[in-house]
This record gives sequence, C-alpha cells and structure tokens, in this order.
Amino acid sequence: MNAFLSSPPTPGPLSVGTVEAIASLLEKASLAFCIMDREGRILHANSQFLDCLGITGQGLTGFDPGCLRHDLPPGEARDWFRRAFDQPGDVSELGLWLRADGTALPVRTTAVGLRTEAGDRLLVWGRDHSGEKLVLDRLKEGAEHQRHLAEGIYALSLTGTREETFRVLMDRAGAILPGLHWFLWRTDSGKGQPLARSTGGNPEIQNRVASLVREMGLPMAEIGAEIGAEIGAETGAETGFAREIHDQRRLCFVADTAASASLIPAEVAEAHGLRTLLGVPLVFEGRITGVLFGAGFVGEAVSLPGEPQFSILENLARIAALALERIQAEGRLEISASLARNLAAAVKELAGATREEELVAILFRWATRLAPLPEWWFNRFDPEKGESSSQYWTPGLLAFGSEEAIRRPVAADGNPLLEAMYLHHRSVHIPRCESHPDLPDSDRWPFRTFVGLPMVHEGQVLGCLGGASFGAQGHVPMTNDQFGALESLAEAAGLVMNRVHARSALEAQETRFRLLFEQSPDPILLLSGGAIVDANAAACGLFGLERDEMVGCLMCALCPECQADGTPSSDGCRAYMEAALSGVHQRFEWAFLCVNGRVALCQVDLTRLDPGNQPILHAIVRDLTAQKLAEAERAALERQLFQAQKMESLGVLAGGIAHDFNNLLMGVLGHAGLALEQLSPLHPAKRNLEAIQKAGQRAADLTRQMLAYSGRGQFVVRPLDLTAQVEEMLHLLEVSIPKTVLLNLDLHKGLPAISADATQIQQVIMNLVINAAEAIGEASGAITLSTGAQRLDAEAMERMLVGGEAAPGLFVFLQVEDTGCGMDADTVSRIFEPFFTTKFTGRGLGLSAIMGIVRGHQGVLRVDSEVGRGTAFRVFFPAQSLAAEIDPIPGLDEPAQTGQAMILVVDDDETVRAVARQALEWKGFQVVEAADGRRAVDLIHEHGSAIGLVLLDMTMPHLGGEGAFQEMRGLQPELKVILSSGYNEAEALSRFQGKGLRGFIQKPYGPRDLIAKVQKALED
Repeated sequence: MNAFLSSPPTPGPLSVGTVEAIASLLEKASLAFCIMDREGRILHANSQFLDCLGITGQGLTGFDPGCLRHDLPPGEARDWFRRAFDQPGDVSELGLWLRADGTALPVRTTAVGLRTEAGDRLLVWGRDHSGEKLVLDRLKEGAEHQRHLAEGIYALSLTGTREETFRVLMDRAGAILPGLHWFLWRTDSGKGQPLARSTGGNPEIQNRVASLVREMGLPMAEIGAEIGAEIGAETGAETGFAREIHDQRRLCFVADTAASASLIPAEVAEAHGLRTLLGVPLVFEGRITGVLFGAGFVGEAVSLPGEPQFSILENLARIAALALERIQAEGRLEISASLARNLAAAVKELAGATREEELVAILFRWATRLAPLPEWWFNRFDPEKGESSSQYWTPGLLAFGSEEAIRRPVAADGNPLLEAMYLHHRSVHIPRCESHPDLPDSDRWPFRTFVGLPMVHEGQVLGCLGGASFGAQGHVPMTNDQFGALESLAEAAGLVMNRVHARSALEAQETRFRLLFEQSPDPILLLSGGAIVDANAAACGLFGLERDEMVGCLMCALCPECQADGTPSSDGCRAYMEAALSGVHQRFEWAFLCVNGRVALCQVDLTRLDPGNQPILHAIVRDLTAQKLAEAERAALERQLFQAQKMESLGVLAGGIAHDFNNLLMGVLGHAGLALEQLSPLHPAKRNLEAIQKAGQRAADLTRQMLAYSGRGQFVVRPLDLTAQVEEMLHLLEVSIPKTVLLNLDLHKGLPAISADATQIQQVIMNLVINAAEAIGEASGAITLSTGAQRLDAEAMERMLVGGEAAPGLFVFLQVEDTGCGMDADTVSRIFEPFFTTKFTGRGLGLSAIMGIVRGHQGVLRVDSEVGRGTAFRVFFPAQSLAAEIDPIPGLDEPAQTGQAMILVVDDDETVRAVARQALEWKGFQVVEAADGRRAVDLIHEHGSAIGLVLLDMTMPHLGGEGAFQEMRGLQPELKVILSSGYNEAEALSRFQGKGLRGFIQKPYGPRDLIAKVQKALED
C-alpha cells in the first residue's frame, strides 16, 4: 500500500472504479486517510480520519484543509497542498492537526497526487505522533533531572565545611523545585540548629519561615517526640509529620495541609499560612544528621513535585549526609592524630618511671594535656576490704574538700559506679553529673564532669585514675577520642605500675617462693647443668634420700638404665633438658628408681627459670604409679562392659529374627503335618513330605539355637546327670564325625546333678563335638570328651571367657578337647559372635547358641587353644544337691476326636491362621479367624458364648495379645484362652500371671501338638 501511494502519478488517468476501490481499501486501513480535490474539498475520508479530528461525516462539508497543517500559516498551508498536487512522488512532514475541540495533535502528514477520469485528486494520510512527543518531552525532562543530580553531587563532593554543604544542598533544592521556600535543620552535639532560606528574598516570607524554624528549634535526637509535638501535637508521638520522617527515615510530603490534619495540625498550618510541606531526612548509616524542609504558603502558586523530583532530592540528601560525615571524619582524624602523638610521648615518659610517686606525677601531667579536666587524683583499691582511697591528687582539689575528706576510704560494693570501675574494670565518663545519682559523696563534692579510669594488669585492678571539674569550673566537654586516649594512658600506666610494684616486692616474692618450694606436696627439683642443686622435702620422700645426698647428683643417676620404650635414660634426660633450656615447656612421663628398688612412673613438668645470671630448670615430679594401675583396671572393665553390650545387642537381633522365622516355619511344618495325616502310608509323596518335615525341624532347631543365644530359648529345667546325657548321645556323636577322627571318653559316674534343660545340654555337646571335628578337618585326629566336678574360686572366674560374673563354688564340667588346628588369641575373642566363622559359608551360630545356653544356666565357659596344637572347651554348670531325673518315654497316643466346639484363631500371620484352621477343622472343630486383637474382640462380642476356646497370638497390630485377652475376658469371664508365641513359655506368660490362661503352645507347632493342647484345655 505504501509503495503504491509513494509512487508518482500514473501517466494515464485512473478510472472511477479504481478510485472507488482505493477508497474502499482506505476504509479498512489503520491510518487516517482522505481524498481531496484541487479546491480543498474532502471527497472521501475513512473513520480513522474522522476520529483523529473529532468530527463526524457531516463535518466534512466546508472543512478547511488548513486544519491538517495547523502548524503553518493559512497561506503556507494552501501552498503545501498545492505542491503535493504538482510535485512527483509524495510530500511528508511532521505538523499539527487541529481537532474540533480546539486541541492540536502532532501528526506526520503525507500527500500524493492522483489523476483520475473525474479530475485531479489528492490522497492525504496521517500518523499520530503524540506518543513519541510525550516520550521526547519526558526524555528532555529526565535529562534536566539528571543534570540537577549530577551538578548537585559534584558540588557536594567539593564542599569543605558543614555550612558550605548545607548551602549547596538548599541551592540545588531551590533549583529543582523553585516554587518552595527551603530551610534546613542540622544537628550539632545532639542539639538542633536551624538554617533558613527563602526564595526570592521576600521579607514577609523570610519572617514566616524564620518563625516556623524557631518553633521547630528542638534537638534532632528527639525529633520524633519534640518536633512531632509542634507539627503533630494533636496526634501524639506515634504520628505526625516529624515522626513519619524520624521513624521511617524517608521523605514525607504533604501537598495540602488542610487535607492532612493527622500529619500537620490545622492550628499550626493556619498560624503560619502553611499549605505545602516537604521533608527530606539526611541519613547516614541509619542515623539522621539533619532534615531538609521545603514549604509552600497560602496564596502562592506552587507546582506540585513528582517522583523524579523526590528521587533527586533523596539522592542529594544522602550525598549531603555522606559529605557531612566525611567532613566530620577529617576533623576527627586531625584531632586523633594529635591525641596519638601526645599519647605516644606520655607512654614513653611513663616507661622511664622507677617510683610510684614519679609515675603518678607523669600520669597527672599528661592526663591534663589529653583531656582538659582541671583536677586529677589517684585511688588505690584494696580488693580484700573492697575499698578505694585516694593517695595522690592535684593541688586544686583541696579547694573543694579537706585532705581528710580526700583520703577517706569509699566502699565499692553497693555503688554501681565504683562497682563498674573496680569490680568490672570498666571506664566511666559522666558529662553532666547533676543528673547522676551514683557518684560517691556527691552531696559533699560539687561534681560537674567526671571520668574514672581503672588501671588493670592481668585482670587485677591496681588503682584508678580519676578526673573531674567542680562547682564554678563548669562542665568540660570531652570527645570519645579524648576519652579513649585517657583509657590507653591508664592502661599503659597500669603496666608500668605493675613493674614498679614487682621490683619493690621481689625480695618478698623470693621468700614466698622458698616457702612454697619447701611445703609443696609435689616433689620439686632444681637442676643446673644436669645436676640437682636443690630438692624439697616431698622429693626426698619420693626417692628415699636426704637433701644432702641428692644435691650434686645427676638426674639420670636416679633413673633405671633404660626407659620403658628402650631409650637410655641418660640420652632422654639430656634431650628433655636441652629442649627446656631453649624456652619450651616440657611435660613427659618418666620412670625413676627409688632407694627401696621400686620403679616409680612419674609425670615431669620441666620449665626454665632465670633468677640470676645462670638459668636453672624447675622440675615438678608427680608419682603416677597408683593412677596408672587404676587406669589399667578401668580399661579392663570397659572392655568387659563393651563385650557384654555387644553380645547383648547381638542377642536381641538373633531373638527377633528367630521369632519372625518361627511364623514362617509354621507354614512349612503345619502344612506338611496336615498332608501326612491325610495321605496313606503307601502314597509316593509321603517320603517327600517327611523330608520337608525333617528340613523344617532342622530349621526349627536353628531358631531354637538363635533363641538360646538371645536368652529366650524354652528351657525345661530339671536335675540332670551330665555324664548320662553324654552317654545317651554317643551313637549320634559317632555318626556325626568323620571316620578319621577318634572319639575318646573320660566320663565320671556319680557326679552331682545340674539344674538344666536336657535339649539345651545335648545341643551344647553336639555343637562342641562337631566344632572340634571341623577343627581337625580331613586329617586324622582325636576328640576327647570328659566330665567331672571342680570347685572354682574368684581367681578362676576371672579367667573365664563367658559368664565370669557367676559366683564361685562347686561346678560340674564338660570338656571337649581336640587335636585340630587351634586358634590365636584374636580368633578366640570373636568365636562367640553370631555368623563369625573360620569355616565355610553358612556356619557360625553354633558357638553363639552355646554362649546363650551357658548364660541361661548360670554357667561359665573357658577356652584354651594354641595354634597347631588344638583347642579345649570346658563348660561349667553349677552343681545341685538334688538327684538327677530319668527322662520318661514319650507316649504315642494320638489325640482323640473331639466335638463341635467353635475355636477362634487370632494371629496376624495368615500362614499361621491357615495351618491352625485346617488342623482344627480336620478334627471336627468350627473355626473363625481374626487378623488382630481388635477383630478378635469384635468376634467375641458377635458370637458370645458360642466360642468355646481362643488360640491367641501374643504380638499383633492394633491391639496386642495382652490387651485383647483383657477385653475378651471382660465380655466372657469364663472364656478359655491358649496363648501362642515364638518365644519361650516363661517369657510369654510373664505378662499373664494369675489371669486364667488355659495353656501355652510355642511356634512352630504341628497339627498333633495343637489338637492335644486344644483337647486338654477343653477337657479342663
């Protein structure tokens, strides 16, 4: 479209249809278009053209084309359109279109001439440039603002005084917002001092600003409360113009005070004719150092500022605050440099003092030069009495009190000021003493300004340097730098005074040292050149020698030839002495040889002393023999405790695994037993099921071993003959060991009985014999089984590997000795750990189970082994006075058939429930199941007395066996309950003592065992 319109007029005239097509196309364009003839009449215009000029279609009648170039005089506007008719190509310029409402719109106007069949036509279109003009105006305005900011920052960076900084700031503020009258509030030593300036030099305005400034003439430290009382008194300290500036640390602007009574009360605004108020804080590191105010009054034309002006003013205020801080820092630096020079000279002069009086005179002279206080004194502090008393003072102090009053002691305790100086070692500065209640004797001494500077050395207060002005002398201003210089002077004086006191007390200190040396409970030796030059009484007692015998003796002569690590004592003594003489403190353990032949293991602290021209070595000797013995005993006890804790932890792990494994075995043994009961003796699968049952029984034996290790095995304890137990197992033992191993017996008859579980004892015998056979391996060897009785004392108990805490007494023992490979000491210490083995993979619980069985029977165990020579295990069981019992022959009767009682099986393991259900239903019982205690209680409530017996698991989710038992018995008091658990009967029933259980069955159990238990419970 633009390319078409920008082309020169076509050689031939356009048809009327072409022109109408162009008009139709222009109606859809986004620009303002019109078609004009040579007389300036608008023949056609699109809607955008009408909207741009704010007219309707009727407004085109009589329309003046000069409105499209309102920026040109009328004659020139007509010439511009005439040129567009005749000039090849288009004509384009930025000008103004006059709208119907009288406003001018910046538009780029373009015109191109067309030849048509109806005559010459001019195609005119325009593009609105008002947005671009606004951007340009804003850019121009922003550049002006940036110029103000740049010039202001540059001018402030060159200022050298505070007054010059304030003047530059107000001048720049007047240039940015010339319609306001500017004044500034600055701080000076905590007091506010106003500066006023009015624009244009109008005397009336100047007086009004000065009046407003005078009413605001309050300390900047209280700007939130005090200035707020003038400008925001009606709203209190929490609001107000000044409070807004102080609390928020930011610019605050009130365009019309009549609408902002919460910030500026109406009476204040009316009293001064105040209409507009602007406040900009000068903030440095969060601290306000001044406030720049701009005021506009009623009757003045004020152009309201915007965000750009606010931003420039805030930036200039920050730069001004930084400039003020720089100026103040430069001034403080010069003062600090002067103070540093004076302080260095004072310290140098103090260092030359040799007497206390000379030191104090120098101290007073330099204190007066560092800080202009007229009077000074020195107090000495008595820490025992807690009192201070003046010893020295400047002569002018007598004008305000008598010498007696000056020397009068003052107690530090109870006075916060004196406690701070003498007890807490803090310096004190009170600029105005009238308002301070803690000054001592302030009722008799007319203090005005006061400083107190404790003189401390190594944490001890030697005295205090005090200074003050009194009465008519008035208050004496003092900067922080001056006060810091006085603190440094007092610190240096404390160091020098300590040296002066040390010199005067040297003789007394030597006397005290001799007293401490002689009365020290630790042996002390003084050495020079390797020889003893002095020894105290404790040293003579340690070595069993007189002082005269020790003096002149070499230290290495009191030592064995070599130390415990093989170092020759003479070489070790020489090395330690040379290191101590170099200034390095030596602490080491050393063996000394006493006169009675005892070797004393001692700790030696060796330090160099320089009392005179020749250095000596000061040796403190502490006998550690008893301490070392106690440490060895404690270490042995700790090792025993660690071993016991480790075994206990492993036992808990083994017990938990065995308990869970029992539930799995229930599925194997239970289902195998049920299948065997239902198969005929000639069924081909019966042999396989019996093999499965045997494998399950072996797994059950493994879980019993793990329970035995954990101490939770099922013990049926009765008096047993240990020799008889071995004899009963001889055939099984012979077939369990290789043919190459010979089994020797040394069994004693008539031994005392032991109180034990037969199955557990048989397991001990079997495991020890198999372990011995594996130690022999494929080679030929022999295993000897021995039984006997032996009395063990406390010393024998200490040599036991397991159960050494048992009481001494008479024991019956079983010894299994082999001629195998043997074990070293490290292997012996670990053989009872579960799964530790030196054999092939899959072994490692046998000896662990033995340890649990021995402990469960209160027995002890000893292992003697030597690599290449074999091993002997000796297990001791406490001897009993009862006769041994003979094992009965178990009955072979099958459980009888029973009636139709309903049995409730409660177990969280589905396999256990399935086995129990099938076994009970096989014998004609009705069975209902519950997976947890809560469901079991619900079934009791539902079926009532129809349930004749409950088979109850002990450990279940939601509600355990004990809780379920109590709730079920609450519903059916006579309910018969058999408890089922993978743990032994004693442990499982410990929580049900006296509660009426009808029986216990341990997992894993077979169908016959379960039926027998149920029948017995129902019959009872």
